[in-house]
Amino acid sequence: MRLSDPPVRPRAAVIDITLVERAAPHITELGADLDRQLKREMRTTERLRLLREATNRITRTANDAVHAYRRARRALDAELQRTNADVEGVRRLGERLTAARTDVLRALEAANSRYPWADAGAPDEAASTGQDTAVQAEP
Repeated sequence: MRLSDPPVRPRAAVIDITLVERAAPHITELGADLDRQLKREMRTTERLRLLREATNRITRTANDAVHAYRRARRALDAELQRTNADVEGVRRLGERLTAARTDVLRALEAANSRYPWADAGAPDEAASTGQDTAVQAEP
C-alpha cells in the first residue's frame, strides 16, 4: 500500500491491486528476456519454442492479473456498500486499479505485435519438421 492511500478495510484488494500493477512490468520483462534469448538462437524451431514458452508465461501473468482485477474490483465495490465506507480511499484505489489495468493492456498489445515473423514462419518450419502448425504468438 502506498503512503498516500488511506487504510481501506479490504486488505486483499490492496494486495490484488499491487498484483495487477506488477503484471505489466513483468510482461515487459518477459519480452526483453525473450529478445535476449532470440539474439543467441538462430534455429527457427528453437526460436519458436522460446516464443511459445514466453507466450505461456505472459498468458499466465495476464490471467493472474485478470483474476486479481476482478477480486479487487469486487472488494472495492463491496466497500462502497458499507455505511461507513472510506469513499475517498476507495476512489484512489480504484484509480490505481484502472491505471494498472490500462498498463497491462498496453503491455499485452506490445507483446502481441512484437514478433510478426512467428506467424509467417511457423507453417513453413512446421511443414519441414512435421511439427504441429498451431504456433500462436499472441498471449
